[in-house]
Amino acid sequence: MNRRYSLQTLALLLVLCLSFPARPAGAGDASLSTLADRARECGVYSETVDRVRSSVAAGDLSEADGASLLQPLIEACGLKLPLAPLEDKLVEGLSKRVRPPLIVRALQTRIADYLFVAELLPGPRAEIDPRVLVALGEGVSKGALREDVKAYVDEFSGQPADAFLTGAEMVSLLGQAKFDYGLTRKVLEAGFGAGSLTPEWRYFIRLVLIARQRGLPDRDIAAGAAAVLADGGTLGDASIRLGFTSRSLTGRTLSH
Repeated sequence: MNRRYSLQTLALLLVLCLSFPARPAGAGDASLSTLADRARECGVYSETVDRVRSSVAAGDLSEADGASLLQPLIEACGLKLPLAPLEDKLVEGLSKRVRPPLIVRALQTRIADYLFVAELLPGPRAEIDPRVLVALGEGVSKGALREDVKAYVDEFSGQPADAFLTGAEMVSLLGQAKFDYGLTRKVLEAGFGAGSLTPEWRYFIRLVLIARQRGLPDRDIAAGAAAVLADGGTLGDASIRLGFTSRSLTGRTLSH
């Protein structure tokens, strides 16, 4: 596992920084039509490309604007990063009439966050589980601390794939909620140790938010969850242990 950016990754980041100027007019000599074709060829959804081109046709964007918006997606494709979250960000920006340079900057930032996570995860980038990359990359982009994400990968990347994905989603969501990683680690250790960290535990964040509203300190929430996981219990069991009803936090009835 790489603990620092490789020289190749640093070079790619430098290329990214130089490739995205502050002004749309600097998108390069490639025409919008050329970039649209390149985007489709590398896997960008046609609907996303068409959304950009229709905005240009309607006069909402200049051709340079449109080209500048497609360029980050093409770069991400070349870096073998997931495209869907970037496309969603682009379309969201257009829907909210965000200025193109700001959308480009947001895409650049997201790419840098994904590269950070990709460098942490073991194995060739093409073989990385995109679900894990998205979970942790989105977490970093939305406020989870990089050092917490690195600690999670360093400590738990040897866990079974499905459990590791669930843990990644928990680290991402709990990190965004400023739940101390030391407490998160205790919960994860219990779940991994007992083999009880099933996918439903990705909704643990909802239990945390409800418990906080009711005045429970984070350390008590973590202790209760860890005890339940150590016994092979469910999220419903954790809810009951913390004094709530067994109604599912996902809208279904949880077994307990």
